[in-house]
Amino acid sequence: MRDRPDDWDAPVALPPVAAPERILVPFDGSHNAERALAYARLVARAAGTTEVVVVVAYEQPLTMRGRGAAYVETLRDELEAEAKLLATESVQLLVTDGIEARGLVVRGEAARAVLDAADDERCDLIVMGRQGLTAELRGVASALSRFRDLLLGGVAEKVVQHSAVPVLVVA
Repeated sequence: MRDRPDDWDAPVALPPVAAPERILVPFDGSHNAERALAYARLVARAAGTTEVVVVVAYEQPLTMRGRGAAYVETLRDELEAEAKLLATESVQLLVTDGIEARGLVVRGEAARAVLDAADDERCDLIVMGRQGLTAELRGVASALSRFRDLLLGGVAEKVVQHSAVPVLVVA
């Protein structure tokens, strides 16, 4: 039999928590990301948050030899330009509403980029959508895709599992 904690019978209590000073919002242009941005705005206003950092991650395509290399380089540049545009548009929405915000464009796998950015930027809270653009573009997932997602997990699940700060997941 396991020993119970000393305060097992104590009444429920709320531990002290500080209002987030810096909120990180991963953004990929999906409807869920838009809702997460709206929640981040709501939390920032209510908490008097100093800044919202919007991070847009993109993955570089694999490099190919020969004629394919030029195509990959062009595609990489287009992905980076799209990421910068998304960051600019999302930040502008917040700034227009009186929220201090800035964008951050990161090349790399999304979950790792979010976790690294939260750490590097010393964010106190991550607000993100439950599903991103990949799920939205896929539409109704096949049973095999759903099974794979259950086994591997999506970006939000990876961030929740490995984040050192609280994560608010918006459905």
